[in-house]
Amino acid sequence: MTNKQLKEQLEKALEDMKAKAIEMGMQGVATASVLNSGETFDWIGEMKVVETPCNPKEGWNLVAIAWSKCGEVIATEADSGNPNHKKILGELGFTGGAYDEYKGCKLAFAFSGATSEEDLVVAKYGIEKLKEYIG
Repeated sequence: MTNKQLKEQLEKALEDMKAKAIEMGMQGVATASVLNSGETFDWIGEMKVVETPCNPKEGWNLVAIAWSKCGEVIATEADSGNPNHKKILGELGFTGGAYDEYKGCKLAFAFSGATSEEDLVVAKYGIEKLKEYIG
């Protein structure tokens, strides 16, 4: 699969994540990144805002948090928020980012805007949808 084809599938999975978040009554930001099989550094990344990119009342920049979760997932090749992982600069340590590998691709998805557990449900849902689209 070319990077262009994979990006198209990634965008569809993000739309599915947005629909899932709305179904669950959530607002926030969905992020998704994938490293195509055979690649080493050229991650493809996309983002989708679900109603709002931030929560000023609570003081949360949901874009920054979602990408931080995604970045932690990429760096550790594990779900974000693992208490055994020593955070490095730029990571916030929040749960809600999910990691998987499928058909040689590395997948890093995250959501920010609800509880950590709900965020993780949406992130894992996005991964499952992308796997369906990849086939």
